[in-house]
Amino acid sequence: MYHSQSGLYYNGTKGSLKCFDVDTEFVECADPTGCGVGPDSMAWDYQACTESMMPAGSNGKTDMFPDLPFTLKMRDEYCEKKWNIVPRNDWLNVHLWGKDILTASNIVFANGSLDPWRRGGVLSSLSDSLIAILIDGGAHHLDLREANPLDPRSVIHARQEEVKYIQKWIEQFQ
Repeated sequence: MYHSQSGLYYNGTKGSLKCFDVDTEFVECADPTGCGVGPDSMAWDYQACTESMMPAGSNGKTDMFPDLPFTLKMRDEYCEKKWNIVPRNDWLNVHLWGKDILTASNIVFANGSLDPWRRGGVLSSLSDSLIAILIDGGAHHLDLREANPLDPRSVIHARQEEVKYIQKWIEQFQ
């Protein structure tokens, strides 16, 4: 299975996009979609074992990943073998306030319309300091990547909005 869309993850340009063979380039980790190589991938692997829930497998029909069943039990076994820890499967609800999110403040929740994970995000603003931004044509973390001449206007605008809110909150604090 080959995907050039994966190049968007790496902030590639049309001239530098290549096809990725997810079947041969897949690296096993606690994230069923694979982690890649290098120190960043190991950090994500550890985070996927300690903080981020990645319980669902992929099927190649409703997602862009190869058919790979993945259960909480499989994840727990992997994390215990790799990192000698047992995941806390309810950690995100504790760490990110769960139903008590309205007790938090000064957060921008940016989600790209092309991000398959957006459905798990905060999609509408909850208060004056819990702001949701939907980036039309944006992919996963595209707003956090380095500016690229091919960035859609929506991503440029989202970055400007994020800076505006963060500057406002810093000024209020000072």
